[in-house]
Amino acid sequence: MLFYRNHWVPGKGKAFKSLNPSDGEIIWEGNFANNIQLKAAVVSASQAHPEWSKKSFHDRLKIIKKFYSLLKKNKDIVTQLISIETGKVLFDAASEVQAALAKLNNSIHAYKKRTGSEANNTGVIKASLQHASHGVLSVIGPFNFPLHLPNGHITPALLAGNTIVFKPSESTPMVAEYMMLLWVEAGIPEGVINLVHGGKDIVQALCKHRLNQGILFTGSYKVGKQLNKIMANFPEKILALELGGNNPIVVWSTRKINAAVDLIFESAFISSGQRCTCARRLILPNTTNGKKILNKLKKKIQSLSFRKNSDLYYGPLISEGATKGFLDFQDKLVGMGAETILKSKKVKGHFNLVTPSLFNITKMEKLHDEENFGPMLQVSFVDSFEQAIDSANNTKYGLAASLISDDQTLFKVFVQSINAGVINFNSTTTGASGAFPFGGIGRSGNLRPAGFYAADYCAWPKASMIKKL
Repeated sequence: MLFYRNHWVPGKGKAFKSLNPSDGEIIWEGNFANNIQLKAAVVSASQAHPEWSKKSFHDRLKIIKKFYSLLKKNKDIVTQLISIETGKVLFDAASEVQAALAKLNNSIHAYKKRTGSEANNTGVIKASLQHASHGVLSVIGPFNFPLHLPNGHITPALLAGNTIVFKPSESTPMVAEYMMLLWVEAGIPEGVINLVHGGKDIVQALCKHRLNQGILFTGSYKVGKQLNKIMANFPEKILALELGGNNPIVVWSTRKINAAVDLIFESAFISSGQRCTCARRLILPNTTNGKKILNKLKKKIQSLSFRKNSDLYYGPLISEGATKGFLDFQDKLVGMGAETILKSKKVKGHFNLVTPSLFNITKMEKLHDEENFGPMLQVSFVDSFEQAIDSANNTKYGLAASLISDDQTLFKVFVQSINAGVINFNSTTTGASGAFPFGGIGRSGNLRPAGFYAADYCAWPKASMIKKL
């Protein structure tokens, strides 16, 4: 169902389904919006903007807080919906809900610190700064965090006084609709948030609509590049791209092999590798210690039981298409000269579950610098820490990186040298603080960081000079 003008209406466009990625069962059926419905949703948001933006920050916050109160009250239901529709194990789905709940206070703090208003007196001149909303902003959500990541845009946008057209992933419409139900129950005014389902045609139409003032997108570099081409015709509009990564994890000078292996495993394979911050490349010293780490990692992967009650069960890929793409990527890597350590394969009796793969790419003449959204780790051996940094930076992406070491002085060199927006020490590549900006450089985005700095692209500054005559 679509939601605009304060009503739920069936889509009149192409039919589509949401499947449980664990067993292929149909769990949701509906239709995309057609062009007329899309235009109606944008107009609905545009008409709601003047009244919403005129409300005081306190009044807007009161409604937003009600949504988060309802989300907390219904967190078990939301956790189950995320698990069913994405295939995440329950602890993973629950952690997403907790991350979403933490978004409220971080967004409030960011709004007050980075936007809001202030004034300075310098003699007879008073300098004043205020921030204004843009108008209608379109949020394009991903499948892997169908609650947390869309709300990472929606919440700061609403706080600043914008209205929203939300287009969720085609793979997770059920989570999106339940989230919309909670916003409605919270008392969100008519037209402030509008939900439409659709594919690339709907997204392109949102980009081009004269009343839409911006696209806030989370997804792949390929799609982000296509959006950038369209939005180049509209330089007056906001385009915030939070894209993927080909993230390195470097292990150097550590005797804590078991701890290192645990961090590597979680970095690469949590959510079955379907996080933009998951480690894709492992860089090890070309020593006995480095080979021990790889051997223990291999044994840990081989110990996976693929039973839901197992501590090492980590969930399926999102779809049959994603599974095929992952396995095709693996074949391409082998064809380019990667040495197979563990080759991924589909698990019998499970719809989209695949085993993790490990490849040694040390001797490859040309690296395959593409993000692979799945449980695969490409391993390189190097002879020096300087070479490790060079190898880590040998990518067009720049989202996340991590160093595991007993020597903290190495991290000072690492953090100064690595081209990434999220850089961790003795932690997974997937860890990020909501109290700081989130995003990367290169193919990982267009330098409009999410997280704490999302407030920046949700409001624009008005600076005034006031002089007494």
